[in-house]
Amino acid sequence: MIKLTCRHSIKNILYKLLFPILILFLLQAPVFAQQNETGQNENAGNPTDTFIPEKFALVIGNSNYSELAPLANPVNDANDIAAVLEYLGFNVDRVINGTLEQMEDAVMRLRENLSSVEKGYGFFFYAGHGVQSGGENFLIPVNANIPGENFLRNRAMSVQQVLDDLNDARNGLNVVVLDACRDNPFGWSRSGTRGLSIVTRQPADSIIVYATSAGQRASDGDGRNGLFTSQLINNLATPGLEVNEVFRRTGSDVATVSNNQQVPAIYSQFFGTAFLGETPIDFQGYMVPGATVIIGGGKRERQPEKFWSIGGSVGSSFVEPWVIGTIRGTIAPIKYSFLEIGFDAGFISGKADVGYYSFCPFVHAAFFWPIVADKIGVYAGAGGGFIWATYKFNAGDISRNTFALDAVAGMNFFNMIDLSYTFRTNFGKLLSKVSLGYTYRF
Repeated sequence: MIKLTCRHSIKNILYKLLFPILILFLLQAPVFAQQNETGQNENAGNPTDTFIPEKFALVIGNSNYSELAPLANPVNDANDIAAVLEYLGFNVDRVINGTLEQMEDAVMRLRENLSSVEKGYGFFFYAGHGVQSGGENFLIPVNANIPGENFLRNRAMSVQQVLDDLNDARNGLNVVVLDACRDNPFGWSRSGTRGLSIVTRQPADSIIVYATSAGQRASDGDGRNGLFTSQLINNLATPGLEVNEVFRRTGSDVATVSNNQQVPAIYSQFFGTAFLGETPIDFQGYMVPGATVIIGGGKRERQPEKFWSIGGSVGSSFVEPWVIGTIRGTIAPIKYSFLEIGFDAGFISGKADVGYYSFCPFVHAAFFWPIVADKIGVYAGAGGGFIWATYKFNAGDISRNTFALDAVAGMNFFNMIDLSYTFRTNFGKLLSKVSLGYTYRF
């Protein structure tokens, strides 16, 4: 109760102090309906067929092959996809550089978890080497020694076996994503050297996605992630997308970025409606009737794009050896935009004849760009403040009070840790600072 009272008091004070600036922001802001803890408008009727199934995922990333050329990005792909799925509320089982036994054991755990719940949702993601043989696809473990095509069935994991296990679980929906459509790394293949083949026995209520069309090669990417996975991450993290729309947008994005050189393949046997992220809201603020809502842990996810926060940091200017402490808070009338209000207190001491003390309240308008599911992102903004500064000498004190303009840029990690740089000038002196601190998000 004390926390809520303090929070609203702070908000009221900030709005009164910054009312003219807030009006400029709020004139641009859309009108949002008030929502209760389930994400549903309190005046709306209960939607039909709304439930919160349990969700399980298996994510495998194989890069460090002992008998084959290593791949640059599958481990990164797997770790980043796992992070997004965990954010969406999945219980994620992660296998990095897995052997055949580790991969098969993980598939069995996934099947058992999905079999134990009613209408559970499964997500299987694989990045690494994969080959086709006689129309069947195989995923290659990192320690696989496969001298001939006839060894595949015993030394690699059959995609069809994975699909059969998921089908046996009898759960509500399974999504299978294969970013394994690279050139065949073996020289003995009789059935083609490029990509994977079309699955012939697809489970009911499933969506199977290949990083590129059957028989084609997918790019491993030049950056942290493969081309396909980089686009999938962006769309999985987008709030309010229906699961089929997630993959439709991903396919379109990959085709656009690659200039149609890589076109993902999507095979859907799922005819329902499912949302992997936020509760879908229509234009009037009501939950879409008949929607299947998936919310992690049975709770509505906190809106990460709203930047109500309070925090503190410590930093330094490298022009002068200041120590600078900062107390700051943010208010967020618009999604991904926010006002930062705070003050800096700086000092330098330790010399016999001089000391320096300053106090600088400031206001910044800033914008946030999410990188990984709103958990990591960068922000930038600008504003200003007023500096009260006192230079202390043995002969007396000298005050220097002046306005200053700021430009700020920073990175936020996991809605907690902030690393920021502020370019500050009073047009007579450069007063920049670098700070590291903690931010608590409401």
